[in-house]
Amino acid sequence: MFRKTVLALAATVLMFPAVIAFAGGDEDMDSGSRDADTGLIDFLKNVSVGIYIDMGYEYNFNNPKSDENAFRSLDPDHNEFELHMAQLSLEKTPTGNKTLGDYVGFRIDLSFGEDAERIHAGGLGEDDQPFDLTQAYINILAPIGNGLNIYAGKFVTLAGFEVIEAKGNPNITRSFLFGLAIPFTHTGIRLAYATGPVTLTVGLNNGWDVVDDNNDGKTIETQIALELERASFYLTGYFGPEDDGVDSDWRELITFVGSVTPIEPLTLSFDLDFGWEQDFNFEAGQDDAFWWGIAGYVVYEISPVFSIALRGEFFDDNDGVRTGFEQQMWEITPTLSIKPFAGRSGLENLEFRVEYRHDQSNEDVFEDSDGDFKDTQDTIAFQLLYYFST
Repeated sequence: MFRKTVLALAATVLMFPAVIAFAGGDEDMDSGSRDADTGLIDFLKNVSVGIYIDMGYEYNFNNPKSDENAFRSLDPDHNEFELHMAQLSLEKTPTGNKTLGDYVGFRIDLSFGEDAERIHAGGLGEDDQPFDLTQAYINILAPIGNGLNIYAGKFVTLAGFEVIEAKGNPNITRSFLFGLAIPFTHTGIRLAYATGPVTLTVGLNNGWDVVDDNNDGKTIETQIALELERASFYLTGYFGPEDDGVDSDWRELITFVGSVTPIEPLTLSFDLDFGWEQDFNFEAGQDDAFWWGIAGYVVYEISPVFSIALRGEFFDDNDGVRTGFEQQMWEITPTLSIKPFAGRSGLENLEFRVEYRHDQSNEDVFEDSDGDFKDTQDTIAFQLLYYFST
C-alpha cells in the first residue's frame, strides 16, 4: 500500500505538464467547461515541478574492513557506486496578488535513494526504506504588514550552512557539522516575517528528525536573518527535549552562518555551531554534555564551466555525545566542479564533481583493512548531478 501511494504521487508530478498541454489545446469546449478548466490550468501553471538526481562513487584509502567510512552522514559506503538521491518536487509559492487562492501555497519533496533512507524521520513509515517525504507543508501568506508566511507540515531545518541536496553545497561530501551537530528536518509550524533585509522566524515542532514525537515536549525554533546584496547572515536556535520519553532534559543548539561575496567570482562562507545536552547519561552518572564546531568555505568560479571549492572544518566532541567517542576531529576538502554544457538550455545543470578529503582525529577512530583503527581517513569521491525545475 505504501509503495502504491508513492508511485501514485510520482505519477501525478510527471503528469502535470501533460495535463496543462491537453487542457489548453481543446478549442471546442463550451464556455462553462472552459472557465472551470481555465482555473485549473492557471493553478497548474503556478506550480513548479523539479527533478534532481545525484549519483556518486567514493573510495577510502584506508580500505576499511567493514567497508564503512567513519562519521560520514550521507557517504558512509566505501568502494561503491550509489544512487544518493532521485527527488521530485512540487511547489506553489503564495503571491497574494489577486484571488484568495494566491495566498495559499505548498511544497512537496519526494526523495528516493540511499540518502533518503539516511535522513528518514522517525515515525514516517519504515526506517529502512529508500524513500523519504523530505518536505510536505502548506504555506499561507497572511496579509499582515509586509506579509506573514505561515508554514505547517514537515520542512528542512534552518540550522547550519549545508543542505540535504548536494546541488546546494559546494562539496560532494557533507561536513561533520551537517551530520553530527544539527538536525535534518522538523514537523510542526513555522512563522516568518520579512521587513527590508531582515527576516524573523519562530516555530514550534516535534523535535529533531521525527514526525511522531518521541516525548511530550516540543522544540522551539528561532532565526534572525540578514540578507544584503553581497552578504547574508543567519543566527538560528533550537531549544527543547529530544530524548525518548524524557520531557525535562533539553537539547539546545545555536548556529551562526554567513556568506560574503567580496568580488563576483569569489564567495567566502562560515558555519559556527554550539550544542548542549542536559543530563546526558555518562555511564550511570548524569551530567550536561557540550559540542561545538566551525567550518569555513572558499568557492571560486573560474568560468561558467569550472569552479573550485575548499572546505576546512573542526569539530569538538570531547564529551562523546555526538560521535560516541571523546574526540576532536578536523578535515580539509578541495572539490572541482565542471558544468560542461553551461549556458545551453536544458543541459546547464548537468554537473560533474571530483573531490579529495582528509579526515583526522586526536583518537584512533578510523578503521583500516585489518579491522584496526588509526587517526586518519582519506577518500576520493566522484559525483554526477542533474537538476531542473519548471
